[in-house]
Amino acid sequence: MKQHLRGDEHIVFDGMPTGYLLQDFWAWHSSDLLNNTLRGSFCEFIVSAALGVDLSGTNDDWGAYDVEFPFQWNDGVSDNNVVKIEVKSSAYLQAWEQSKLSSIQFSIRPTKAWTPQAGYDSETKRQSDVYVFCLYTETDRTKADPLTLDGWDFYVVPTSKLDALCGSQKSLSLPGLIALDPIKTDYSGIREAVIASVQSCA
Repeated sequence: MKQHLRGDEHIVFDGMPTGYLLQDFWAWHSSDLLNNTLRGSFCEFIVSAALGVDLSGTNDDWGAYDVEFPFQWNDGVSDNNVVKIEVKSSAYLQAWEQSKLSSIQFSIRPTKAWTPQAGYDSETKRQSDVYVFCLYTETDRTKADPLTLDGWDFYVVPTSKLDALCGSQKSLSLPGLIALDPIKTDYSGIREAVIASVQSCA
């Protein structure tokens, strides 16, 4: 497991502190959670937190899926008693100035899994058992605060349903997502929604 840094580590030159801490870099780099890339990572974090997943490690950008949720499957649907979760995010507001609100789109592109040992797998597919779609619903930039989780909606869909109804489709609009009859929840219900989606596949 990679080292889990705290943020109070000094940035050092020639054996001496420069006067800056790691948290200064984090604040400079990662404060705008409307940024598409940061918003996606933030959603992986909050979904993991809602599931009670161990967050003492570090994020793995190269994983075939985003979150591993320990769960006892009853019929061997998944390997090693782990639910594999893909987390996707979208928002009406973006980091840049907008003349109008963004249309909601989520990526559902099938992929090839990659490992350092084997490289890319030959099979293109959706790698997870469940998708959690995270929608930041605020439309007023003066009120936007992604850290306030009341402003988020979460939609949970078994990957098997995406495969059956969307095929090789690469993206999904909000109306298209709603048509899949997902489990819609707030932050407090993510864990139960994921479990219910898992059990619906049994």
